[in-house]
Amino acid sequence: MVLCGPCEKECNDGSIKCTGGCERSFHLNCVSNDSDGKIKRSTKDWKFSGCRTKFSSQGSVKSTTSSSDFLFKVLEEFKKDVFSEMTSFKSEMSEISTSVQYVSDKLDASTLLMEEVRSKFDELQKENILLKAKNETLSKEVIDLQERMRNLEQYSRVKNIQISGLPVTKNENVSELVADLGAALGVEMKETDFSTKGMKEQWITKARQKKSLTARDVNQHFPIQRVYINDHLSPENKLFLAKLKQKGRDIGYKFVWSRDGKFFARKAEGDPVKKIVTYEDLDKLK
Repeated sequence: MVLCGPCEKECNDGSIKCTGGCERSFHLNCVSNDSDGKIKRSTKDWKFSGCRTKFSSQGSVKSTTSSSDFLFKVLEEFKKDVFSEMTSFKSEMSEISTSVQYVSDKLDASTLLMEEVRSKFDELQKENILLKAKNETLSKEVIDLQERMRNLEQYSRVKNIQISGLPVTKNENVSELVADLGAALGVEMKETDFSTKGMKEQWITKARQKKSLTARDVNQHFPIQRVYINDHLSPENKLFLAKLKQKGRDIGYKFVWSRDGKFFARKAEGDPVKKIVTYEDLDKLK
């Protein structure tokens, strides 16, 4: 005999059986107030409210337990990922720190090297200044020696004159030729007269006064060509005079000449005469 759960009376036809865990039978009237069981469930899968609450609670616990396990697993995975990332980050930071230290060491080494280079450069600059000063001193000394040598070479010719324009003849007699030249200039002389500086000046003065002296004036058999009588300049002074004349032409000087081994220039008639002693004077001539 099957008894109804709520009323505990015998269940005849018209009863309903719980499909939950209790498997009890119920009169339809006894469970008429169970609107959830009556409306929402069919008699085939109907469950007593007590069974529904029990299994629902069990399902909720299972669901809660399952969610907690899932969250725990997620958190564990997250922790593992974070730890892995932190480890990787720490490794990268260590590498970066090593690289930065390497670069810093190189910069320090470069700074020291630059300081050494700067110090060497300062020393070289000082040495260069000293060498430049010594070079200038030596250059001045060399120029001074050259000027002294030029003056000494010229001094050895202080009593000499240089005659140009007379033709060379066979078996010529130089003494007679010089005598004829003196006569053409109006200078009376003896063989020994050229040993004095005064006679040299007299010849040069007469030649400048004559201006148009020719070889024909000296000998009627000679051609008509200009004869020049000047100081007997040393090779260095000849070059110096040539450069002075060229400089004079370049800057418009009308008069450039030498006298007694000394050199002069004048731009135009009435202008002051400038004495040119050294190559530096020549370069500065304006």
